[in-house]
Amino acid sequence: MCRAMNRSFFNVLLGGFGNEGGAAATGSAQEQRPVKSGSADNAAFMLGNAETVVIVLGYGLAVARAQHARKELTDKLRKAST
Repeated sequence: MCRAMNRSFFNVLLGGFGNEGGAAATGSAQEQRPVKSGSADNAAFMLGNAETVVIVLGYGLAVARAQHARKELTDKLRKAST
């Protein structure tokens, strides 16, 4: 994981302490792009024509607390496929 993040092991363990506003400050220098919001119904409709759908769960899903939205999307896709 450290190699993928291009950071040292100690930087990963100790890097987040005392740096609460640092991530927001560096993110504001990037280009601002419009955000599209959607629902599980919209996503299920767009994925409905796919032959196979693979949902790969990751750490970001847990951080965003999106487990329930993922379950709702999965239920809608299963219902549409029957």
